[in-house]
Amino acid sequence: MFRIQREEAGPEVICVPGGRPVAMLVSCVGFITTLLTIALSVVPPPEEPNKVLATVKVDGLSAMLVGVGAVLYYAAKRKYKNHQIRF
Repeated sequence: MFRIQREEAGPEVICVPGGRPVAMLVSCVGFITTLLTIALSVVPPPEEPNKVLATVKVDGLSAMLVGVGAVLYYAAKRKYKNHQIRF
């Protein structure tokens, strides 16, 4: 969002009301909300009998999903390296 705000918007683009400062504020609020959600998802519920296992499962599956996404991204980037497609 920060990089996009540096570029001039085309005629077909609907800009955020309030301009760049509001767009930056909205993106920061979204990022902080996402970080808090991720942090709270790691905390197991109080009625969980095996808190360590629950935490390891959430962390492990999250890491696995991020890893699969990274592998797919770099595979596509490598595949289209010789083309004019830019990631």
